[in-house]
Amino acid sequence: MFALILPILLYIFLLVPYLYLIPSNDGSLEFLQSKQWLIGHNYITLMLDHPPLKLILFSFIFKLFGYHTYGYIGLLFGIFGIIAIYYIAKKLFDEKVAFLSAFLMSTSGLFISVGLFSIRDFIMTVFILIAAAFYFYSRYVFYAIFICLAVLTKETAIFFAGSILLSNIFVEKKVKFASITPLIILGCYIASIHLFGYHLWNDWNFSTTAREGSAITMINNLITLQLFNKYAYENWLHLFIFNFNWIYWIFVIISFFYIKKSEMQKKLFPIGLFALSFIIMVLSFQTFTINRYILPLLPFVYIFASWGALQLRFKPIFVSLLVITSLVSLLFSVDPISNMIWRKTQVLNENMYLNKPIDGNDGITYNMQYLIIMEERTAMIDAGDCKIPSIISYNTQTLSLLKIHTCK
Repeated sequence: MFALILPILLYIFLLVPYLYLIPSNDGSLEFLQSKQWLIGHNYITLMLDHPPLKLILFSFIFKLFGYHTYGYIGLLFGIFGIIAIYYIAKKLFDEKVAFLSAFLMSTSGLFISVGLFSIRDFIMTVFILIAAAFYFYSRYVFYAIFICLAVLTKETAIFFAGSILLSNIFVEKKVKFASITPLIILGCYIASIHLFGYHLWNDWNFSTTAREGSAITMINNLITLQLFNKYAYENWLHLFIFNFNWIYWIFVIISFFYIKKSEMQKKLFPIGLFALSFIIMVLSFQTFTINRYILPLLPFVYIFASWGALQLRFKPIFVSLLVITSLVSLLFSVDPISNMIWRKTQVLNENMYLNKPIDGNDGITYNMQYLIIMEERTAMIDAGDCKIPSIISYNTQTLSLLKIHTCK
């Protein structure tokens, strides 16, 4: 139990000082959308955005506890995610891998920074992890519940559900009803929005098939090989290289040489299929290449990196390297390879990777430096200093909901 408590306490220690910061960028957008849902203006949000579960959840919290409590959702979900990754790794490998995986998750800069304002990708990732934990422990009813919650938070969770279903068909040779449930749920959601003449989320689709909707775009990318595009290359760089991710992947590759038993390979098949399908279909989508889009894959990267490091002869050295990598990437932007690929910019007092123009302003959301910037930004607004850099600009509606009237 101590092996699980320590990562949880570490995550709480890192996030608690920042629970009451003013939402920014997409965090502010989703905050306002949740408010719209709360007051009943939900038709437009339902028709023009992702599935509404995140907005329903936030609006429920707002109604019970007020607008200032949104930060606690990220804290609570983060804890659930750490618990889930621990039990997944313990079931697939052993307790040492479980502890190291949970530690890497609790000190993941992307997990913490995206969790600060509970962005959809964060909520979806946690639901996927909880669903995966229940699936690997053969609790299929609970798996169905949580993977449906993931799909209703953001539709790209269907790639994990699809991987489980294909694993049922080709590996286990037996299809479980729980594996079909999320496809039925997503199908019903798509049918309902198409009934009113809308598609799945398609607001910032820069592809040649944008008029046909996001689903057609992904299928077209695969068939015509348009998945090899500048947006895909940037997302793949985020996944495999950005901010020391390349070190984790070295250990992931090492882990593959130790996964030799056919029984273990069968057990890991759905994770591999999920990673492959997500990399090809989701990360190649022609939209802003924000760092957080890789978040659903990172927990599994941490699990396999932990397994790989613990199989080597001098494991204390390699485990220490993973721990140091996690802490350095959490606190600083000093990765030498990333420095050659991405330029930096000064945001308030922090020197951060701004990435490429196609990343958008949320490209700075990847480690604790973002939380420090948000803390300084909040202090400036509270003090009436409204000269905030455009990359972290504020929304007056958000300030009004939080009863902040210094910047109008």
